[in-house]
Amino acid sequence: MGHSKYQMPAQVRAELQQLPLCLAVYHYKNGEYEFVMCSDQFCKALELDQDMIEEYLLNHTDVFFHPDDRATLHSRVIEMARHPGAVYPFRMRLAVRGTYKWFNGNMRGRLLEDGGLLVYVCTMDITEDHNRHRRDKVKDILMSRVLDTTQNCMFWKDTNRRFVGVNQAFLDFYGFPSEDVLVGKTDEDMGWHLDPEPFKQDELRVLQGESTYMVHGQCLVHGENRDILASKTPAWDGDTIIGFVGSFMDVTESYRQQQQIRELSRELELSLDKERQLNVEMNHFLSRLSHELRTPMNAVIGLSTLGMEQDSLEDARNYLDKIRISGNYLLQIINEVLEMNKVEAGDIQLNLEPVSLLKIFGEIHTIIDPLAAEKGISLVLDPRGIQQDMVLCDKMRVEQILVNLLNNAVKFTERGGHVSLRVYQHVERGIADTFFTVEDNGCGISPLFLPKLFHPFAQENKNPSKYGSGTGLGLTISRTFARMMDGDITVESRDGEGSIFRVLVRLEVCGENTAALPAGDSVSYEALRGIRVLLAEDNLINQEVALGILGRVGIHADLVSDGISAVHLIENSPPGSYSAILMDIQMPYMNGFESTKKIREIDREDTRTIPIIAMSADIFEQSVDKAAKSGMTGYLTKPLDMDVLYKELLRQIGL
Repeated sequence: MGHSKYQMPAQVRAELQQLPLCLAVYHYKNGEYEFVMCSDQFCKALELDQDMIEEYLLNHTDVFFHPDDRATLHSRVIEMARHPGAVYPFRMRLAVRGTYKWFNGNMRGRLLEDGGLLVYVCTMDITEDHNRHRRDKVKDILMSRVLDTTQNCMFWKDTNRRFVGVNQAFLDFYGFPSEDVLVGKTDEDMGWHLDPEPFKQDELRVLQGESTYMVHGQCLVHGENRDILASKTPAWDGDTIIGFVGSFMDVTESYRQQQQIRELSRELELSLDKERQLNVEMNHFLSRLSHELRTPMNAVIGLSTLGMEQDSLEDARNYLDKIRISGNYLLQIINEVLEMNKVEAGDIQLNLEPVSLLKIFGEIHTIIDPLAAEKGISLVLDPRGIQQDMVLCDKMRVEQILVNLLNNAVKFTERGGHVSLRVYQHVERGIADTFFTVEDNGCGISPLFLPKLFHPFAQENKNPSKYGSGTGLGLTISRTFARMMDGDITVESRDGEGSIFRVLVRLEVCGENTAALPAGDSVSYEALRGIRVLLAEDNLINQEVALGILGRVGIHADLVSDGISAVHLIENSPPGSYSAILMDIQMPYMNGFESTKKIREIDREDTRTIPIIAMSADIFEQSVDKAAKSGMTGYLTKPLDMDVLYKELLRQIGL
């Protein structure tokens, strides 16, 4: 026995070496045997290391095989050369640490192109007691079947459908550290089939002598349902089935692609009708949305016209303040339409801050009063039931609920009617259960439509020329916000007799400590005076707005109109020239994401730490995530809110 001239591929060698069985491979040609490789288990059985095994077999050939076994083994190899591929059992004694131990197993040969025979020897120690001998014998027979399969993931089970062993590919597929996790367990014990019964019946058929090939099934892997094709065959010991061997492959991607192709074919048959229906629904939705947007827009346009006619600066400022309130509400409508999916998924978060309920009443009056006056409707907003004015709540969400209900009340009430908003509070242990009641004597709601009232896009078939239309989102969103505040919205209505909407929100009372909370105008922005920032913005009007907001508190800003200029300016400026960068996302030549990455790549300490705050009209979460991944440290939505911008700069600069 000399050094092997046959070179086994490294990948095959590595895979065979890791198999959980005693495996040795020899090359036989012209009456000479050459050692090729062996598994780690084979080394363990001989109590030798991998790097010692070849030298041992080379120098101790005469004593390695028991003299009485050599002739039998040699005749088996000769027979194997005439019938390659056949499996030959054997029983022999091998020298281990100066003594012979009994081993048995199987051999199989494979003819090579050079005329030689590659001999696979699968063996195990059988010198232990009868029980261990029997278990190892079963495992050896099952292991021999591994050589007959070409699938990646392999396993073998006993007659009770319990796992006896698996290969490394199986462990890797499920992410198990070792086969100890599943040996002795059934598929049901592992819980990786949503419906284990078909798999159980399939295995019972195999244990009756039937082989299965490429059977489709599904299994749970890391919480994901994966598609597999599995093959199983019984393992025989003479005339007795002692278990079965199985293998499977992951075909998730190809199977899903086939499913998608089939589904796409079916969908294409109906696509034209669906597209037409979608266009009709979209047109209805856009029509209703247009009406909803016109409510605050009417206030903006009307108040702008009145404001331009004022000679008094104080009166003009009053109109501008009302325009700002209506504009903020208009922006909120746009945001909520865009974020309807988030509302349905419960992803909207409340922005809690100390708020005056009386101030909310005043701002609501600014929005609703022009609408009521235009229709000649009596509007009463009665805040006398407020016991605790300062509460902790999301001001915009509360206003949105009440404005939506009042807007509907005005819309569905005829000229000369009346609409009212009243409030009542029950305060206990720092919690104010606040009840708002919106009442009108309008057209009311039919009993058939009442159960659908809070469904998304639901619209009762009222006369649109008389009452107008809407998005059908307002009540859905309003009830969602009320329930987020541990409350709800209920309604009483009769067709032709008006409606009463009752809103409950549970609000925390603001005590003496509320001065420490970041509440609007209580924050001082004097610390921002004199700092220098880089403003990257391509839109001329947005440039003017941003520069005006920054200059209002004494912030110096250097302006660039594209991402490339922003990168060049930072590169050519001394370190520490800027306290922060305000970066528009959509700019020519290089967008905000790309320019941020370029700035972060500049080899300077300040470019790695300077705050880079995104400015964008895109409010979607994927854009916010993309900004963070590009290296941005903050995200502001347009139109810019001055207080939000100032507070973000104070926070990020550390002032």
